[in-house]
Amino acid sequence: MGNHPCTPSPALIDSIYRVAQDGGILPDITLDGTVANLLSLNSSTALNLQYTAVQQNLTTDQLVALDTNLTSIFGQSANVSYGGVGVVALALSFLLEALVSSIVSQTQGSTTDPFKKPFGSDNSSEIGSIVSEYLKLVSKKANDIDQMGEITELYDQKLKYPLIELYESMTVDHQMNTYSLKQWINGAAIHLHMRMHGIRLASVPKGTAESLRLSYRTGLARLMQLYTGYLRQHVRERSTTPGPPVKAGFLIIEPGKKVRHRVVHNTCQSQAIASAVVARILSSQNIGKIEQFFDEAGQILDRLLQQTDTFELNRQQRINS
Repeated sequence: MGNHPCTPSPALIDSIYRVAQDGGILPDITLDGTVANLLSLNSSTALNLQYTAVQQNLTTDQLVALDTNLTSIFGQSANVSYGGVGVVALALSFLLEALVSSIVSQTQGSTTDPFKKPFGSDNSSEIGSIVSEYLKLVSKKANDIDQMGEITELYDQKLKYPLIELYESMTVDHQMNTYSLKQWINGAAIHLHMRMHGIRLASVPKGTAESLRLSYRTGLARLMQLYTGYLRQHVRERSTTPGPPVKAGFLIIEPGKKVRHRVVHNTCQSQAIASAVVARILSSQNIGKIEQFFDEAGQILDRLLQQTDTFELNRQQRINS
């Protein structure tokens, strides 16, 4: 028996999905890779690997420029307090990226701000701005423990309320969209580890980290349920009609995200194609990785709170590298 005429083939679904890829309209709600790497028990290793790679890949003149910049920030100190831990490691990772980009871009053109990278291409969000401000302050005040505690406590509260408001806008006010969900996921991940760092510095009670984690994990489950419904509501596809006159087909992912295509298929296949596109979009978001991030934070919370690794500015390794 052959396929039902209203059942699209895998090859047909592939061709429609590639149109969305090529058109740059596929959603991205993923947890930023640098955030996931640096906000973990492996934060110190990840940061040192990045630093070593920087030392190996820059020219001698570029290394001198990097060394000058680091000295202007940290003075002659060889160590950065808590530099291999959580939000401080994340801040230093973005700082290194920003400094290297600035040095390299003098010959290769402009670059984006690494501190806002977790929040996607639109850098105008309140959550992204608060996180960026905090991480930039942390990267420069890391060796002043008292100031670090004050800054962390202040920005913990500054970030808390926009995250609550954004969550309520998506759940209560039904203003769900890809952009907002990405802001919330990455903002919540960083906020949780900001709270942990406040506990390390003895500026907030220990129990507040677990309660915040549970709140975000529960919220994530609700948001993913709503986001799945949001995609099912908005993803639409229409075949190219051979005409005459010929009318281009289209694929809509969400409001403002539409691309035309020239793929011809049976009209009755459009609904199944849209459903398949939704399934692929969700599969590509690494939702399990996002859930694991918040789940593991609870399982290893005590070990995360006990992290004290410093970050060593091992300038001597740059010579003759």
